[in-house]
Amino acid sequence: MAVYPTPFGVLNETGELHAPEDKIEAELRGLALLASIMSEASEWKEITCPDSRNTLLVTTTDGYELRIDVIRTVESFLVRGDEHLEVFILGGRNRSVGTVQRVCVHYDLSHPGCAIADALVSLVLLGESQWPEQATPHTLREFSWAAKRLAISRRFKLGIIELTPEDISEIRDIREALEWGIAHAAIDMLCGFARRCYTCKGMEIEDVRLHTQVLFNEIDRKDILNYAAKPSTPSDLLFLPAFARAN
Repeated sequence: MAVYPTPFGVLNETGELHAPEDKIEAELRGLALLASIMSEASEWKEITCPDSRNTLLVTTTDGYELRIDVIRTVESFLVRGDEHLEVFILGGRNRSVGTVQRVCVHYDLSHPGCAIADALVSLVLLGESQWPEQATPHTLREFSWAAKRLAISRRFKLGIIELTPEDISEIRDIREALEWGIAHAAIDMLCGFARRCYTCKGMEIEDVRLHTQVLFNEIDRKDILNYAAKPSTPSDLLFLPAFARAN
């Protein structure tokens, strides 16, 4: 019985693998590439599966943990022709008492002879790219949204603000308005976002001011003062920087 050591565990340890040698070689090459990518990855880490002792790939985000079982994926494909990746999402901030869900991620083998390890490489690279919406499988959409919420919160130091998909879209619109030089519209949207943090998310005004300050810092002082002179809604003045509220 031939066994095949890989960076993620041993293929064919149970002796069930009877695939053509060229297919096995294609998978081994793909796994070597995956190992080289993992060696430089910043969003993923490797852990040991307590049952199989194989290496799992893990990435975490706000309240979720995604795990990939590399060896099970490759063996299932070579033994049974199963084109699904072995992907699990653990939910709950305390994952010892949270939920475990197997996620359906199907690899569309459009070219005969492709290695399923190529799909594992693609999935790891998606995680490294912060799960771009258009390329991420729809079954991982909730995980990708959580990743985006965490990334935006870290980038703008939004701290305790719980971001929804709508919030993320609005922050994107605010930045786009700034890039187009439409400061009044950007401030209007930012104040609207601040109001909803206060009224819908139950935050105190001082907390809203603190955690939106980094966004206001990207706007010229003159533009903020101009908006303060003629706000879209009088209550917007409550959320503007101190120099504009005193005007």
